[in-house]
Amino acid sequence: MRTISEKLDKAVGLIESHFQNWTTPSFFVQFGTGFNADLLFDEAPQVLELSKLPNMPDYHNPDCEHPSLLYGLCMGVPVLALRGHRHLYEGLGTYPCVFPICTAWKLGIRRHVFIEGALSLRSELKPGTWTLLTDYINGHGVSPLDGLHHLLNTPFPDMMDALSQHQNSEFVNAFVERGIDPRLCVYMSRPGSQFCTVAEAEASRQSGADIVGHDLVMEIIMAHALECKVSAFALVAESAPIATSRPLHRRNILDNCNFCSTEFMRAFRPALQEIDRLEAVVQSPILPSSDAEDILFNDFRRPTGKPPKLKLLKKKE
Repeated sequence: MRTISEKLDKAVGLIESHFQNWTTPSFFVQFGTGFNADLLFDEAPQVLELSKLPNMPDYHNPDCEHPSLLYGLCMGVPVLALRGHRHLYEGLGTYPCVFPICTAWKLGIRRHVFIEGALSLRSELKPGTWTLLTDYINGHGVSPLDGLHHLLNTPFPDMMDALSQHQNSEFVNAFVERGIDPRLCVYMSRPGSQFCTVAEAEASRQSGADIVGHDLVMEIIMAHALECKVSAFALVAESAPIATSRPLHRRNILDNCNFCSTEFMRAFRPALQEIDRLEAVVQSPILPSSDAEDILFNDFRRPTGKPPKLKLLKKKE
């Protein structure tokens, strides 16, 4: 039986050989079911079914979707995306949920973005509102890190900054410039594929959550533990139930995600380009341009060693 490291090596080799003109992507982007991931790319992306990766299930998920990896350029920036994904409520454990994240990390991708639909717990968060997560509450009762500590630099990673404040601020700035003001929210994941009850929704509010769903948390924990910069967007696709609300239908949520994809991509695509450009500037070496005052201020010392002999010039008579 292969170890997780061996499976990752195999997945990396498969991806790099499958996609033509492969360049290490600047971003890994995971789209939940319903979102139109193809809008991310400058032209039709190359496709690889997720089931081709080691030990990934080879059948559709509960939304009748076969998850697939997409590779291409987004405004000239190479991006690896996952259209659809595996969920903890499918009963397959955490492996299929986080193996794509581990594979992206193994490929050298250090900026991860997750996009999902959610239910609003606050009256001011109306359906159609985009939110950017600043924190999360893990309601699953399990961690994706269990059994994978050998992949981490520390077996007890600090989750204080699991969602990158720096990367989030760049997204907010880019989105606001294009007329979209994402609300900063706390997300709570709940087990099971069923919608929460009225009492469960109220318990989530009392826990401090603004929105609730089934996903995102496993991926956020895993990516951050692997020392990647992580951001997560959630579309308010419906409101969580209250005593007088109508029944919720999954189809309505998926339709809302698809409908809002175009607006989201209008800001998301240039945001990725801008963040990639800024990152390149930060990583470029900047050499100091010192003048005489700088040298004196920094207590410049001549090279050690024997000083050179100076010739004395005789004064002409």
